[in-house]
Amino acid sequence: MITNIKIENIKGFGITNNSFDLEIKPRKVNILVAPNGFGKSSITAAFNSLAKGKIKVEEVNMHKKDTTLIPSLSIVLDGANLIANPTTNTINKEITCVIINNRLKVQTISKTFGGFSTTKGFLSIDSITVVDSIPQKVSDLYKYSDVKRNFGANGKILPNLSDYFSQNDFLERIQFSFECFEKFETKKRSDLVDEIKLSIQQLKGTKEEIIANIQDSFFEKIEQDEFYNRFGEIFKDIIGISLFDKFNLFYQLRFLFKYKKESLLKASRRASYDIFKSKFDRNISHLNTTWKEISSRETKNELVVEFPYADEISNGQRDVLTFIIQLLKFKSILKHGKKYLLIIDEVFDYLDDANIIAAQYYLSNLLKKDDCVIYPILFTHLDPKYFRNYIFKPSLLNIQYLKKVEAVGSNAMKSFIAYREQLDKNIPEQELLYNDLSKFFFHYNPNTIDRSSDIPTQPNLKTTWAKGINLKQYVLEELNKYLGTDVTYDPYAVSLGIRFRLEKLIYDLLDDDKRIEFIDTHQTDKKLKYAEEHSVLIPDAYYYLSAIHNDADHLKNPNDEKSCVYKLNHPVIRNIVKNIFNNQSVLTIDFIH
Repeated sequence: MITNIKIENIKGFGITNNSFDLEIKPRKVNILVAPNGFGKSSITAAFNSLAKGKIKVEEVNMHKKDTTLIPSLSIVLDGANLIANPTTNTINKEITCVIINNRLKVQTISKTFGGFSTTKGFLSIDSITVVDSIPQKVSDLYKYSDVKRNFGANGKILPNLSDYFSQNDFLERIQFSFECFEKFETKKRSDLVDEIKLSIQQLKGTKEEIIANIQDSFFEKIEQDEFYNRFGEIFKDIIGISLFDKFNLFYQLRFLFKYKKESLLKASRRASYDIFKSKFDRNISHLNTTWKEISSRETKNELVVEFPYADEISNGQRDVLTFIIQLLKFKSILKHGKKYLLIIDEVFDYLDDANIIAAQYYLSNLLKKDDCVIYPILFTHLDPKYFRNYIFKPSLLNIQYLKKVEAVGSNAMKSFIAYREQLDKNIPEQELLYNDLSKFFFHYNPNTIDRSSDIPTQPNLKTTWAKGINLKQYVLEELNKYLGTDVTYDPYAVSLGIRFRLEKLIYDLLDDDKRIEFIDTHQTDKKLKYAEEHSVLIPDAYYYLSAIHNDADHLKNPNDEKSCVYKLNHPVIRNIVKNIFNNQSVLTIDFIH
């Protein structure tokens, strides 16, 4: 587990407020939440600057663009402190870091006509190099006559494997059996092969007669060897249950390993590449819903995917294609037993529902690989508790916060809201109570009422809030916390206070004969419409803030949360709220009543 990330002198981070205690877990979807401008791109830039033996930060990514500063990145992985700076990098020795991000970039074209220059800008999608170096093709690797000659007497019993050497699936497996062949370089194991070979050479007769006389007892000793059986597992669908077929394949491939080792490895790696390219292009074809042809191509010994201009495909098509192509590239570099940190920078925030499902499907399948350890991190500014962007299994999710949201809805406030929402408006008495609560306690009303005796005694439910201005007094306390320096305000009370304030401002602008109907109008949006129909100019900010308080006061379950908890934490929202309260540092009850 990664329990700390610390960045110094890279982009927005200097030497203070730059250390984050987290719990980044392997094989989980670790969602790191932070508001825009908090430093997600700075963290991405830091990991993207890791190089062999050091960290190499471009000038544009240095803190305040000051190249005299010393940048560094450190993480705590499984209790060990790993660091990268301009002279060392112990991070890459333990874990490989890969970044997946938006590939959009701005380009310009300049032209000169008659001494005048014009420059045109356009958006392009950066190409993705999927394979840095394409393995060479190998020819004349297998010659049946060479194998027979090496076997000596009765070499005719060895079958010709030429057809297999034209199959990529067969060739790819060979590289995974190299360790087995290396173990048989020792004399003890080599003697096991020679003993079987000698037993077969001593047999007489035709090819068919010799094969028929090969006994399973010939292979009794070698069958007890761990690495010989490991080889058999790799090729079990080819050799079946025949002990002779298993030995025959082992003998011929071991011969090539001994005398053509480099060519054999190159051929096997080339087969892996051909299989990968075929699957890769098939995946792109399934995902590509654009009218443009998008596929990989080989150029300068690299496998590259190039994209059309950004305006020729939709943003959603661009984002899901570039994400999955980068994910497939990442999958292709995975090695057995290694650790990987995969950082996905806000890709999911801008996908539509269908593309989110597709992207999450590919990522979920990647995490099922159990031969390596992957720590995936998804950077986002959308808190999954409030914005349902993710459909991963709950057991797969691990939500972490770079910037903690200290604001917490009180049980009393959430219970009061939920109680009103749970009233059955098909029952006259409950409908009347719902309307009174709405009119006097959930919307601005200069008058007061006492319905406290009708509120049942329940845990966390304050009956006194349904009397006079008791609720507004609590709301006022929380508003003053929010507009001051206290970060532990109740966001539901603040949201209700915003509604009180907006509706009071509008009420005060209406003519006296229009105010009663304004109070009697249900729902804030209808109140705003009514005011506009009667010549009140409604600022745009009122509509923006309505989205917050309308969401907050429709909580049906006191154990749930609404997005107001997250939205109120945004500095722009906070400034808008301050403006409607005339930028006062301390409010009095007359601001909302």
